[in-house]
This record gives sequence, C-alpha cells and structure tokens, in this order.
Amino acid sequence: MIRKASELLELFIQEESRKLEGLDMPHMPTLGSAYEEVTKQGIDKNFAIPKFLDLRVVSGFITVGGEMLPQQVDCMLVHGDGQRYGLTEQFIYDIDKVLCLFEVKKTLRKNDYIDAFYHLGAIRRKFAEYFEYRLENEDYEPDIKAARRHFSQITGKIAPECYSGIHTLSKSDGILFYTLVQETLAPVSIIHGYEGYKTENGLRSAFIDILEEKRKKGGDGLGVPNIPTLVTSNNLCLVKGNGVPFLTIKDKNKWIAVFSTRHNSAKLILELIWSKISLYFDAKMPWNDGLHMDSIQPLLMAEAVEEGDKAGWMYNTLEFKEGQLRRDDDNNWEPAPLGKAEIAAINIMAIRGGYLPLDEEMDEFLKKEHDTSLNEVAENLILTRFFMRDENYIRPTTMHTHIITTDDGNGFVANEKDRFDLWCKEMQIEPYYMNLLFLE
Repeated sequence: MIRKASELLELFIQEESRKLEGLDMPHMPTLGSAYEEVTKQGIDKNFAIPKFLDLRVVSGFITVGGEMLPQQVDCMLVHGDGQRYGLTEQFIYDIDKVLCLFEVKKTLRKNDYIDAFYHLGAIRRKFAEYFEYRLENEDYEPDIKAARRHFSQITGKIAPECYSGIHTLSKSDGILFYTLVQETLAPVSIIHGYEGYKTENGLRSAFIDILEEKRKKGGDGLGVPNIPTLVTSNNLCLVKGNGVPFLTIKDKNKWIAVFSTRHNSAKLILELIWSKISLYFDAKMPWNDGLHMDSIQPLLMAEAVEEGDKAGWMYNTLEFKEGQLRRDDDNNWEPAPLGKAEIAAINIMAIRGGYLPLDEEMDEFLKKEHDTSLNEVAENLILTRFFMRDENYIRPTTMHTHIITTDDGNGFVANEKDRFDLWCKEMQIEPYYMNLLFLE
C-alpha cells in the first residue's frame, strides 16, 4: 500500500509541478507559494493521509506553551481545529497538535538549505524547552514506549521504565535516551526541495558543510534533535535514522543518525508521515510493503560521549564519491540469522519465562554442547537487535518475537510476522514459528 500511495503522490506532484513550469511567473514569492500549495494538496489527498482521524494540511504558525513562534511554516500536518489568523488562509496551532512540519523550496540551494535548517531547528529547540518545562512544572509523564525500544536496539541495554529513570543512566546513555524520546514526540521536520541538488554526493556534502560551519561558530544547534528528519531534492533524500520509522546501526552499536537514499522521495515523505500518524494515534497503518527495503547509504554516525561532568555528540561522517553511491533500489528485507548455539539459548530462554541467565552454569552448557562461550552467544543475540541485556539476563527487546528453527539446527528471528511469512514463502521455508510473548 505505501508504494502504491507514494507512486500516486509522486505522479500528482510531477503533474502539478509541470503545470507550474509552463507559467511565466517572474514574482518568485508567488511561485514559491504555488509550490507550497502543491505540497499541501499532495499530502492532503486520500491516498496520503486517512481522513477519519481529523488530520488537515495547513500553512501558518505554531504556539508553544502559549507563545506564538515567529517562524512561519510553509506546510503543517495537524490534528483537529486551529485558530485562523485573521482573514488569511494561515492557521495557528499548538505544537501538541502538529505532526509534521514542511519547509518547501522550488529549488533547494545551499543558502535555502541553511535557512530551512535553522528555521526548523529553532522550532525544535522551543519544543525541547517546553518539554523540559512540563517535566519540571506540570508533573508531565511522556510516552516513552517507542523510545525505550529504540534505545535497547542501539545499546543492547534495557531502558528506564519511566522517563525519570533517565537519572539512573550514565551521562552518555542519558543524552541518547533523551534524544530518542524527543524524536518520537516532536513533529517530523521536512525540507522538501522540488529541484536543486542533482547528485547524492552533492546533497550529502552540503549537509556536512552545514555541520562544519555550525561547529566553527561554536557548535550551538549541533545536537541530533536539531537535524531535520528529512531533506529532499529531486529524488535524492537525507533521512534521520531516529526510529520513526528507520533505525540503522553499524557494527556493534554505532548509530547511523543520518543516511541518504536516491530513488523515491515521495515514498520517504509518506513513510515518515505514516509513522508519525501511527505513533501519534497509536494506530496501525496499511503498509503492506512486501519485502522491499529502501537502499540506503550511511552518512553521519553519532555517538554520545562523556567528558568530565558533561556529555555531548561526537559525529563521524562517511564520504563517498558519486560513482560509489550509485546503486539499484532492490534491497529486500530478511530476518536475522541464528546459529545452533543461539537457537539453543533461545529455547532455554523460552523455558525460563523469557530470560536467559548469564551465569556460570549456562556458560559451561554452551561450551560443552556447542563449543562456544556464553559471552559470544549473548553478543550474537544482542547484535540481532531483537534481544538485550537486563542486569544478569538476556531477554527480548519487544513483546512479540518470532523464531524459526531450520532442519540443520540453525534458525532465524524477527518481530515482523507479515514480512517473516512473505520471506518464508520466497525462500520456500515452512513458517513454523516459536513465538516468544514477553509481558512486562
């Protein structure tokens, strides 16, 4: 469904943009407004957002804690009624009712990119300030369910059960957890360029330049929350891997905070919108995307680090020539593979109520029966991102975990059953699952 809907959105945008290109419109603000309207109308189509949820696409302003922000927003996906700004077609919405923010550019050039980066970053900083105010003054308890899962997938550690548990974490884990909570609660921020950068390397390099310029000016606004969720130019995209919906981890626990794609910007826009709708309403969207996965290329690795009594972000960028970035859009989803020792450990985990003990007896069993150590098996399970450490145990990261054991004693694990079923059909494997249902 998401691919069909994105194709319709892409065709709509192409057709309306083609009409604008045929007009002689020397007044650029008017032309810019026309492209903003194309974005609004495209997202507001029935194939993009479900109407029964009372979602609307408007332009206007945002209030945070009763304060109206000066930044005018080209396009917002909002819930419910807002306040009309005089007799204009602009509306004022409280940030709690805003799901997505768009900065729309007919041609995304570097100066436009920088302006939009700062524009959306200023709104995100106000959101963070209000978030902290509510924590301190309103007995606010944020919903951290999704952020807990993302934290465990990145670190392999159990996350706090409530937000106040952040104080039990190390400073570096605390800043990561804080960021992941912010990312699930704040509006999605999108810089949507119809034209502009024509190479993936060009768009990636512009992003790196912006970060470097910010660093030279003192580093203010360089935190992960201030980075836009999505930047598009033609079909090229930079996407934040914040778990909404994409979470990418390299090697053991290197978080890919930003990656790039090059094939279908409309699909990326819809994936972010649908994911935000799903989180906001705790509703299931009709993805039905089969086994297709976006073909990505990592750009920015982010690591939360401690120095003295402070913590901050250390960034590493991955730079490639344009020729190295060319690739087909043919990635397919697959479950995580498991060895015989990991399957044996999961069977014991299931018998013991979802907990695999990290003790000497278990280590001796794995060495005797599978010629491997408990530490190695534990690390292999954590690297699947479906298991994590919980004090002296290994346990699932999600409520539902599906495991298949093959005839040779190896196996596969995932938590997306629909995709697991499709993959089994593709691979001609009988989908006889052991299902771990973990209730906290």
